[in-house]
Amino acid sequence: MRLLTGYIGRELLLSFVAILAVLLLVILGGEVARLLSEALEGKISPDLVFKLVLLKVPVAMEILLPLSMLLSVMLTFGRLHHDREMEVMSASGISQGYFIRLLASFGFAVGLLAMWLSVFASPWAMQQERQLMAEGQMRVQIKALSGGRFTPLSSSNGVFYAEKITPDGRLQDVFIEMRPKDRADMLLTAPKGHFAIEGDRTVLVLQQGQLTEGALGQDRLAVHQFEQLSIWLPDWQVKVSGLDIEAMDTLTLWQMRDEARALAHLQWRFFVGFSVLVMALMGWRLAQVGPRQGRYARMAWGLGFYLLFTQLAITVRAEVQRAGIPPMPGVFVLLLLPMALWLPWRDWWQRVTVRL
Repeated sequence: MRLLTGYIGRELLLSFVAILAVLLLVILGGEVARLLSEALEGKISPDLVFKLVLLKVPVAMEILLPLSMLLSVMLTFGRLHHDREMEVMSASGISQGYFIRLLASFGFAVGLLAMWLSVFASPWAMQQERQLMAEGQMRVQIKALSGGRFTPLSSSNGVFYAEKITPDGRLQDVFIEMRPKDRADMLLTAPKGHFAIEGDRTVLVLQQGQLTEGALGQDRLAVHQFEQLSIWLPDWQVKVSGLDIEAMDTLTLWQMRDEARALAHLQWRFFVGFSVLVMALMGWRLAQVGPRQGRYARMAWGLGFYLLFTQLAITVRAEVQRAGIPPMPGVFVLLLLPMALWLPWRDWWQRVTVRL
């Protein structure tokens, strides 16, 4: 029995990994093309493309894990049925319960992985992607600056100068003159500084410098020494998108569970793991083909079921968000439909007719 478990488990795992890798390459290929296009247009820094692609992997895995489970189960057990190996094993006294338990164990492990990705990894990846996009836009603006050259500041009617500017935004010997309309003139000098993103705006952080404030050219000036000073300059602001509810961490969503939108997304993150088990059981039912029946023809039925199930889940989640249906059980009600379809009603009906 251990040899049989290893044989089926190996075939199932290899099929699952191969299908997942192919689907992941297809999904990420389009994302790579989009990011490279934005890098060529100067919207993001080219050195961030690889990091942004990696951050897309946890989000894509939420969609691809259930589909990979369905297709791998159909391929593995469909071949066993088509080659009559299932009949040989049944004749040897191996019941279908053994295969279902083996399949449930594999589906449970993959479901836990999908749930962990949905609950923890995907929100973190979305937050990191948002931060990297902002840093990429900031680097593009920094590259437009030249060390040893005065740059006008149109927002404050001033001028900016830095003796040396590194690609990552480090500055040396900074000189800034600002003449805002609603405040006194300011003169800032600092031996070093850097650009940083705080919240949703870009700031220039100066270290160990001096601030001279007052009307330049007059005697009454205020001079302040500072260890660190953050300055907001509208000339170099980047567009940082707001944190969507999909990117919020699970703990925050749990604290906001009284809101319909937060509850719907919270349910969805746990629903992804259960959907893997559903696809595994449906793949088992669809893989039961005869020796002369085309097992690849069943793949279309499997893809159709996956698309229908996913679209229904998205629709129910949208209804929960706008309080169109009761929040509980919410999207989990969809788990009952595939389970009812998986039950061997046809076998039971054939047994009844034979008895009659």
